[in-house]
Amino acid sequence: MSDAYIIELGEEAVGVIARDANGYRFYAAKQSFRPLEGRLFQSAETARNAALELRRDAPPRVSALTSLALVAEQGCG
Repeated sequence: MSDAYIIELGEEAVGVIARDANGYRFYAAKQSFRPLEGRLFQSAETARNAALELRRDAPPRVSALTSLALVAEQGCG
């Protein structure tokens, strides 16, 4: 069994977990997953499930490119 795993959601790496004496500790790779930073999990699967739940509960994001596309589509600007 490995001592560290990359936690991926789809093709996006969102964090790393590293084994310590009590389980696996989460280290966020993305700002939006900072709420999991330092949390201890019993397995890679439970850490990934927590990341999935966090992403599911997050409000939808609108990128600058999406905003520009909407403006162009509406004929504004």
